[in-house]
Amino acid sequence: MKKIILTLGLLMLCSPVFADNMKPVLNSTQLLYSPKSAAFSVGAPVDDMISLSKRTSTGTGNYSIYSYNDNEVMLGSDYEFLYNGRLISCHNADLKFFELVYNGKIFEEKELTQGQVKEIFPDAEILLISHFIDNKTTVRKPAFEKKDFLLLNDTDKYFYKYSFRPQSVKYSPVAGLFKASSIGKITFSHFGQDKYTIYVKNNFRKQK
Repeated sequence: MKKIILTLGLLMLCSPVFADNMKPVLNSTQLLYSPKSAAFSVGAPVDDMISLSKRTSTGTGNYSIYSYNDNEVMLGSDYEFLYNGRLISCHNADLKFFELVYNGKIFEEKELTQGQVKEIFPDAEILLISHFIDNKTTVRKPAFEKKDFLLLNDTDKYFYKYSFRPQSVKYSPVAGLFKASSIGKITFSHFGQDKYTIYVKNNFRKQK
């Protein structure tokens, strides 16, 4: 219950990067899939649709499990949302994104490309982990304005229980998404270890 309340609270604080076409999927959500249109939706069960129910696994990770018919699929995520009829799973410990697809028999996850991730988060500048040099990078935001950034992992590294400092930059259940409001230093680390440092500077040039 506390986790659900926290998630809802974070969503209420989200900026326009969370548009109306992004809907979080909680344990109480009745999820439907139409094989005909290849789209997910929320609502009462319909005969020609597949009904999915979500629960959270116990133990480390709290991964999402979706049950349907006589099958179930465990995702590598602890947070999912609907985006234009697609079910997107956030692998927060990996800083990667997947989509749940139906192959005619079962559901399976398919990793999203950088372009597909950018489509979902158009207002966020993507920062690839491989582009950090000595675990450091510099970004720029418009002067006197805020800007969203998204860490995206294109390596084999694992980021379980990593967090941002200062904590105020974090506003979403999506682990790698953060907002830079001022110039300065932002760190992303595992309790201070394996630290990634992001230096934020102002860009005084006019944005085209």
